[in-house]
Amino acid sequence: MSSVPFQLVMRAGPQPGAVFPLQKNEIYIGRDPSNDLVISDIEVSRKHARLIRQAGGYILEDLGSTNGTFVNGQRLLGPHLMRPGEVIQLGESVSLVFEALYDLGATRVSPASAGYPPAAPSYLSQAAPPPPAAPVYSTPAYPLREQAPQELEPEKSKLPLWIFAGCGCLTVILCVLVGLIAFDTLNLYCVGPFRLLSPVYQILTGGTCP
Repeated sequence: MSSVPFQLVMRAGPQPGAVFPLQKNEIYIGRDPSNDLVISDIEVSRKHARLIRQAGGYILEDLGSTNGTFVNGQRLLGPHLMRPGEVIQLGESVSLVFEALYDLGATRVSPASAGYPPAAPSYLSQAAPPPPAAPVYSTPAYPLREQAPQELEPEKSKLPLWIFAGCGCLTVILCVLVGLIAFDTLNLYCVGPFRLLSPVYQILTGGTCP
């Protein structure tokens, strides 16, 4: 099975867009001129990281750098098998994309066809998983009892108070007139105790008691 060539493409750093073919079995990366891949940046240590070729790929190791080596944003804590498309970051200002090269007319090479071994435990720093959320208990909804429709009471008519007062006065006047007529018709002004009212009778009727 033929090996798949690889390369590093600088995404950020002193030479953005620069391509570095990976042709050796062991490649040292750092700021010192003795390295296979020299990167002149203050974030990069003299001997920063190392790529070791194995069947179908490369393993990346950090060499005790000051600012650390990261893969896809996670700090490298041990050897890591690189996959095409992963991003290597050296410190905070240098990043390199790990790419696989293909022959003309060849289809995309999958990790299995490229000879990658089965996935191994990752040595990238892992964030602690969030604690499980507390269960939420909801109060069951009970149907409301239907209430019998309330009968509407007829609205009481509100009449002005002066109407009642006027009716009362009219009633009193009518009673007085009826009484006067009865007294006059029956000549009660001249009978018994009502004789004391004879002066009123004389004034109203002009008559006199016999």
